[in-house]
Amino acid sequence: MIQSKYKWLYEAPKQDISSEIIKEFNLSSIVRKILESKSITQYDEINTLINGTNKKHDSWLMSDMRKAVDRINLAIDKHERILVYGDYDADGVTSTTILVQTLQKLGAEVGWYIPNRFSEGYGPNKYAFQNAYDEGVSLIITVDNGIQGHEEIEMVQALGVDVIVTDHHEIGRTLPKAYAIIHPMHPEFEYPFKYLCGAGVAYKLSQCLIDHPPEYFIALATIGTIADLVSLTDENRTIVQEGLKYLNQSCPFQIQSLLNQAGFNDEIDEETIGFIIGPRLNAVGRLEDASLAAELLMAEDSEEANFLAEQVEAFNIERKDIVAQITEEALLMANEKVENGDKFLLLAKEGWHEGVLGIVASKIVETYALPTLILNIDLEQHHAKGSARSIEQVSMFEILSAHQDLISKFGGHHMAAGMTMEIDNIDALSKGLNEWMVQLSKHTSLEPTKYITTKLSEDDITVSNIHDIKILKPFGTDFEKPLFELDDTEVNDVKAIGKDKNHLKLVTGQAKLQHLFWKNGDLMTQIELGQPVNIIGHLQINEWNNNQTPQMIIQDLATQNEQILDYRSKRKQLNIDTSSNNVAFVIHSKKEKLGENYFHYGETIDSSYNTIVFRDLPTDLDSVTQSLKHLEYSQLYLVLHHQHSIYFEGLPSAHLFKQSYRALFTKKEMNLEKEGLQLCQYLNIKPNTLKFILKVFLDLSFIYEENGIIKINDNPSKQSIESSQVYKSRQSRIEVEKLMLYDDFSHLKNWIKAQKA
Repeated sequence: MIQSKYKWLYEAPKQDISSEIIKEFNLSSIVRKILESKSITQYDEINTLINGTNKKHDSWLMSDMRKAVDRINLAIDKHERILVYGDYDADGVTSTTILVQTLQKLGAEVGWYIPNRFSEGYGPNKYAFQNAYDEGVSLIITVDNGIQGHEEIEMVQALGVDVIVTDHHEIGRTLPKAYAIIHPMHPEFEYPFKYLCGAGVAYKLSQCLIDHPPEYFIALATIGTIADLVSLTDENRTIVQEGLKYLNQSCPFQIQSLLNQAGFNDEIDEETIGFIIGPRLNAVGRLEDASLAAELLMAEDSEEANFLAEQVEAFNIERKDIVAQITEEALLMANEKVENGDKFLLLAKEGWHEGVLGIVASKIVETYALPTLILNIDLEQHHAKGSARSIEQVSMFEILSAHQDLISKFGGHHMAAGMTMEIDNIDALSKGLNEWMVQLSKHTSLEPTKYITTKLSEDDITVSNIHDIKILKPFGTDFEKPLFELDDTEVNDVKAIGKDKNHLKLVTGQAKLQHLFWKNGDLMTQIELGQPVNIIGHLQINEWNNNQTPQMIIQDLATQNEQILDYRSKRKQLNIDTSSNNVAFVIHSKKEKLGENYFHYGETIDSSYNTIVFRDLPTDLDSVTQSLKHLEYSQLYLVLHHQHSIYFEGLPSAHLFKQSYRALFTKKEMNLEKEGLQLCQYLNIKPNTLKFILKVFLDLSFIYEENGIIKINDNPSKQSIESSQVYKSRQSRIEVEKLMLYDDFSHLKNWIKAQKA
């Protein structure tokens, strides 16, 4: 039995879409199922979703918007120097670009600054603010940061520099004493939608400063929205729909240069931004100064953009290599902590590149489904900096806030955070976070969960239906890509694919549906042809040689039945940890046990073992039956090691036994070492057969041995050859080999199952 990695939750729809609405929008069955699962069943909701009805809210409703606009206009009129203070991620550089170019259009004396992730960290920085003051700046506008910059803002405002904060991150216990705060979650204002990203907030400010912001700005806001993983509902959905439409109709040369470097020339959708554009804009700030990404977005011609995009691509390639190296090290540390019972994984090491730790943290969370904080230890600065990623059940902002006394500086939201802390506090923080998790686990399940959109049959999975799903795009946070469940689909073919055979490919069902399960090639050895499997995954269309076929990208897989797996061939290598607490090894009775998880055939095996390995070939079937009688397992591996096989040699005939005895009786005694080969030739048998015959005779006392000389017993008791224990043992071994080594595997499986009945 293959256990699912996640708990699968499916909730049947509470309400159906009426037949009138289905007809009105020409909804296919699969689209109807998706909408009903998301409780989107009313006309207006469906119309908004499919036709993109405008959900933009009045930008003037945003907190302090009038106050901020008036102050900016005053600064422009008085020729004050304005600084746009940004952030180093994709949301930060897009929001910086939007506001800088907005102010430039208004004729403002504007400069921009993005702090260095490594030397300055996230958010307002006293030295940068002081430097701005020294250079004559009298108005600072933060974008995608600032809400946690209490001390820095208070310091620079005391110097006479006004600060306007535009941000979307979680608001702490108090608000900074800024001149104005534009924030969708401001507690004193009721903006209709709370979950804009930094670029979305900057875009709202742009709308209030200029009558008709360029369409390029909606594209930038779209990139920020998707890259920052904010809720893809309400106003964000409208922004993204409009932005994607513009990107596909008239892609700006700045964005096109990035896509060209990536070799992408297809339709731009939310996944293009999430997996191609966003990571490349992020890569620059992760490794060095993010200003390069902002310069690309602000490039004035395609030649400049192409030059900058080439540099961005180089950073992205380097970023991937660094992530792979740190992830490998972090996984080893995480595994040790998981084995020790940690529920919050705080992993810290000197020499880790701070810029990629958020990506690494995400990979650790993906592997262990536990909230994770990855820190780089900087001994020279005597502090540790890093990034945290969470699971659905744990608010990273809340849990870090509860331990704020151990943290020098942090900012973030429910699922992610960045932070700096003293090295001496690492152990105390790890202990505190784990204690917090222990208390949480007493009333909240931490089991990783996948929420199923709807269950499908094989007939639902067609190219036409997958095309229909596209009318519901874009998908993202709070409007996730549909996750489908397909149950009891029979495996027709299974193989490991890829350079290192680390991906799994399945073909199932009568429709021969293809499935891919990335990074799970090891499951190939656990899946049998003809076996029914349950699968959850996303649907996509596979195109090859102008031929389109449906395909499922597997997210999880499970089998309901116990598995008996054939590893008798020497070509199959069984890679199982011999020290694992979940694996029991059954060995030959003459072999030494290597641990508590080793058993001899015939012994009762504890039910705590999910995986059983019949490592050695047993000597008899009765002991196997005894082991199987009360055995519980998910998977039973048949390896059945043995030195040599005797099945094809068989048992000597009664006539051969008689011939051998007559030959010995005639000679009365014989030196086996000197005359054994001659006797074999006389009897026309192999030496091993003669040895067996002599062992039987010795066992029955027909002969005896003295100093290497075989002698006839003059007064033997009358016994049948079949009564010999040596004979019986060989007979039993042949029965074992016939069934367990040479019989049809399906018959062997049925025999094993029958012993448990």
